[in-house]
Amino acid sequence: MKFKFQDDLPYQLDAINSVVDLFDGQPQDAEKLATRLQGRMPETDSESQASLDLDLRQEVGAVGNNLVLDHDSVLKNLQEVQDRNGLLVSEDLADGALDFDIEMETGTGKTYVYLRTIFELAQRYNFSKFVILVPSVAIREGVNTSIELMREHFRKLYPALPFDASVYSGQTAEEVQSFATSTNVQIMVMTIDSVRGDKNTRIIHQERDKLNGLRPIDYLKATRPVVVMDEPQNMESLLSQSAIGELDPTCTLRYSATHRKQRNVIYRLDPVDAHDLNLVKQIVVAETTQHGSDATPYIKLVDVRREPRWEAKLELSVRKKDGSLARTEKWVRQNQDLATVTDNSAYENNWRVNEISLEPAFIELTNHGMLQLGEEIGGNAQAIYREMIRETIREHLRKEMILREQGVKVLSLFFIDKVASYMGDGTSNDDADGQFAQWFDELFREERDKSPIYQELLPQDPTELRRAYFSAIRKKNSVEYKDTSGSTKADDDSYDLIMRDKARLLSQDEPVRFIFSHSALREGWDNPNVFQICTLREMGAETERRQTIGRGLRLPVNYRGERISDRGIAQLTVIANESYQQFAKSLQQDYAKAGVQIGFVRKGEFSKIIHPEAPDERGIGFQRSASIWEHLVQRGFLDKDGKVLANFAPQNEGFTLGFNADFAWAEQPVIAAVNKCKLENVVKPRKNRRPRKLNKQLYMSEEFQDFWDAISRRTTYRVEVQRDELIRNAVAAISKETEIQPLRIQVTKAGVQILRGGAKGQELSSRQADLRGGYDLPDIISELQEATSLTRKTIIDILVQSRRLGEFISNPNDYIQMVKRCITTELSKIVVEGIQYEPIAGSVYELRELQEDGTKEKDRFIDQMYEVKNQQKTDFDYVVYDSSVERQFAEMLDSREDIRLFMKLPDKFKIDTPVGPYNPDWAIVKVEDGQQKLYMIRETKSTSDANQLRPTEQAKIDSAKKHFAAIGVDYAKSSPDGWNL
Repeated sequence: MKFKFQDDLPYQLDAINSVVDLFDGQPQDAEKLATRLQGRMPETDSESQASLDLDLRQEVGAVGNNLVLDHDSVLKNLQEVQDRNGLLVSEDLADGALDFDIEMETGTGKTYVYLRTIFELAQRYNFSKFVILVPSVAIREGVNTSIELMREHFRKLYPALPFDASVYSGQTAEEVQSFATSTNVQIMVMTIDSVRGDKNTRIIHQERDKLNGLRPIDYLKATRPVVVMDEPQNMESLLSQSAIGELDPTCTLRYSATHRKQRNVIYRLDPVDAHDLNLVKQIVVAETTQHGSDATPYIKLVDVRREPRWEAKLELSVRKKDGSLARTEKWVRQNQDLATVTDNSAYENNWRVNEISLEPAFIELTNHGMLQLGEEIGGNAQAIYREMIRETIREHLRKEMILREQGVKVLSLFFIDKVASYMGDGTSNDDADGQFAQWFDELFREERDKSPIYQELLPQDPTELRRAYFSAIRKKNSVEYKDTSGSTKADDDSYDLIMRDKARLLSQDEPVRFIFSHSALREGWDNPNVFQICTLREMGAETERRQTIGRGLRLPVNYRGERISDRGIAQLTVIANESYQQFAKSLQQDYAKAGVQIGFVRKGEFSKIIHPEAPDERGIGFQRSASIWEHLVQRGFLDKDGKVLANFAPQNEGFTLGFNADFAWAEQPVIAAVNKCKLENVVKPRKNRRPRKLNKQLYMSEEFQDFWDAISRRTTYRVEVQRDELIRNAVAAISKETEIQPLRIQVTKAGVQILRGGAKGQELSSRQADLRGGYDLPDIISELQEATSLTRKTIIDILVQSRRLGEFISNPNDYIQMVKRCITTELSKIVVEGIQYEPIAGSVYELRELQEDGTKEKDRFIDQMYEVKNQQKTDFDYVVYDSSVERQFAEMLDSREDIRLFMKLPDKFKIDTPVGPYNPDWAIVKVEDGQQKLYMIRETKSTSDANQLRPTEQAKIDSAKKHFAAIGVDYAKSSPDGWNL
């Protein structure tokens, strides 16, 4: 099985373009240009030109990056990128440096994004040297694996960009020479430890005879590499930051889901965005908790402190005012009587805390002895853990039954805190006899024996299905597994092993399906087909829940390597030893401590809402989003932290946000944006999950078959474009654009003295030079042809008649982008107006496919579904809806007597349009006069006003009208102000 990578995912392209656009205006031949301009500069001192040209780059023969934009130009680009991405616009570059943060939620393809960004920077600006810095060997191996998996993909995307990728090692440090001197795109992956230190601790800082007496780092810094940092929050120490500075990077790009320190943020895809866009699995919580009171004294050590006094935080069984007992956390002093603290007679026999220790954290109890942090006595943890293993097996078997026929392998991941709990006295996976291994084998057999289907799916011995990954110490004749912190060298073996097994684990031929790993598993390994995560330990650390679920958030893949975003399949079930409410609350706190506002409405929440008249369909930006946010606070819909208040009740008749005329068009998009921020959209309790039941008889009826044959007929379209009209409109659009400013470049002349081991520079003079006349102009006709598919003559006529070609010579890049935007916008308008559809043989979605897909059970959540009252009228007992308008429409169709049949059309039902595939919302059979049947297709929108829809939305609707008219099916738009039935 090979992973397949999509090259057209909008959110990934947005992240890539956010970086690339930072350097808008940078010429492709910057190095030649700078050399020519430097050569023209008059001498201002006695040094010869030859000595000025003698610098480190020339000595090592380096071919490097040459950024010639000044910081003010980059800042202007940064501000434009931030505004369009709904981020607070920076007044200055943070710390005056070209350091940029890209925040992407775990599982959304961060590695793919920064690797493709490298190729885009190379293609657009001729940057050729890139260093990827990672915090650990595990992540380094993961990145290297990703590069190999994507190598063929990138070669097809960028055939004109040959590239080499390497992993830096002190043992082969001389390889930096080929990195520095090659004319190909070079990608080097390095751990921060390999550059952090000095000549006494790191080879990279030591002079090498094979490198002409220079240090390896001199070769790297001579290239002025673009430094990409993966998980930079683990490289924030002063030593790490100084080490990065020694690379003399052109810029630093920092990619993470949890930035500890934020700099110049240019892109953010947070958990709310990721779940809203179906980019990660839905999180489902299956709780396994004790009900009823404790029969024996229950004590769990939660925390210890010495300020304001020595105390231990204990979870105890405390009597409430109504006489019932409930587990409650209490701060307890030394020698304090626990019976008094709890009002519980179970603690009467002199239960006290004798000693409290901070490092290591433990207490000593009178009737028990030592109790370590996180440990408990008197509870039923072992019984709960056993049931959690059972629940994980049940979930796994159910998912295996659903997904096996779809070619999706199911994996389950157990986190445990002690190796001994799995290994026991064993020395390998085969003879592991810890209680978790024993319980798993026993419970797996019990659950499998309950169904012949399960027995057929997984007939293997349980030992073949489970595998453990722990850090190992290799001795002379044996291997010893050990508990580790997750941050030591000893961990790298276990993580590296998991990384190597990543692709093999996805093969149905590999029997392993249940993975046991140490609680210290860090960033660096996850697997797209982890569907269950079971935490056989206490959740403690601030970010532990987020890190735990992060190991299984990626969308699953099938045997062809294709991602599956269907929410009925893409669900991650967390089997937790706490309630859903507690898990969700704690997860929200974890996100908040990482600076992520999940469950709150941010000031930039509405920035990507598109004004119907916006050029390029760009969002309204941060400033206008902040104005909307302030309005919602003033009207009492949000509090000052962004929490949604009870006054926000769009489900009530007559509800309005009270916008003035400037924002009246945005009412429905704003309501939808506020609704998506709710925590329950991200984390859901398992009890709210429902499988949908298919009405098989409906698909088999002759009436439905006739209906489906009629509405699913294929068409082909052709477009007539009036050339003169296009030229006239494009010229008018170009003439309205603001003037393109000439590109200028600041050239600083410096005298550089070469020393063994480094270079020192002193600024001698500075000047600005106009690029006009000193620039190799790109082939504007070919670029515009590729973007628009128009003839050369048409493009030339547009350019000449616009009378603005002088701006192309002064600033070709910006001019081409402006013209391209104007022509494509006008072309799209004319294309839709001139489109003509004709019926052809075939179906856009075969009835056979519909029947097959319908029989595959899918889990949905009741907050996403409307329960149909008249179930003979539709194909499922629940209708999945995406908005309150769709729910209203479903209720109305269900209740109306003249509606014989209705269904929400599946995602696969798509028709072709000039602006992309289009998936209509509803298919309906209406009966008029008791006999005549009318086949209808309806698109639900919040408004009937076409001016309030984005141009592409309206273009698809206009195209759909002509498609369905061609096959004789009634098509219209439905909204609360006119359902058109």
